[in-house]
Amino acid sequence: MRYEAFIPGNIKKPKPDSPIEERSDFIRRKYELQQFLDTNVQIAKTTSTSFSSLGQSGLSNNIPQEKKNYDKQHTRLRQGLGQAFRNSWRRKEPEPKSAKKISTRGMVEFVGLIKVNVIRGTNLAIRDVMSSDPYVILSLGHQSMKTRVIKSNLNPIWNESLMLSIPDPIPPLKLQVYDKDTFTTDDRMGEAEIDIQPLVSAAKAYENSNIVESMQLGKWLASEDNTLVKDSVISLVEGKVKQEITLRLQNVERGELEIELECVPLTQ
Repeated sequence: MRYEAFIPGNIKKPKPDSPIEERSDFIRRKYELQQFLDTNVQIAKTTSTSFSSLGQSGLSNNIPQEKKNYDKQHTRLRQGLGQAFRNSWRRKEPEPKSAKKISTRGMVEFVGLIKVNVIRGTNLAIRDVMSSDPYVILSLGHQSMKTRVIKSNLNPIWNESLMLSIPDPIPPLKLQVYDKDTFTTDDRMGEAEIDIQPLVSAAKAYENSNIVESMQLGKWLASEDNTLVKDSVISLVEGKVKQEITLRLQNVERGELEIELECVPLTQ
């Protein structure tokens, strides 16, 4: 081959698995610098043109196969690097778990307020010698409030109203009754759970209503499958959506709790 007529002893012809730098250096010496040519052979000037000008002059059919392979491999490498950089640019760094928790809590939305009137307890369990000192804790999501303590009474009348915000999604309203102790941990006196979704739905439906007379909006029937002592009615009273509930306390030997709920949408 005229391009490889005289290869110096200190230069080895690269093999197919040789590094691309070694192969490109050999090809440049062979075609561009023409270091291995027979000095008696004259090569046309256009043949010694650099790689970039060959690609632009429309002479691709005259380019030796080794150079074509080099160009093809170089193009694949550039495309691969470009793809890697694009993927790196699109990739999102994972947020720290602690930061994610904080941002989630900060994004809690509220759909309204619920006013819970804790009316009375009936036939509550004895936790002291002859009686108990009951109070009620209300919980809705991460919020909690409690009533005052009524001393030595198994049929306490609180008539105490507590207000809680309603988060979205709407969790159940939880009620827990405790006996207040001075020197030991307070004793449990039962608990109950209420689904307030029907009440919230009714309040949203009638929040812009001009109805002034009282009317029944829905009824929650007492059965063996729930803790209701009697049917619970959702009513519209003077433009306010309310629900009266009497519950049988759970996880205790006896006791009932009577409450009244009122839902206030945030638009009011």
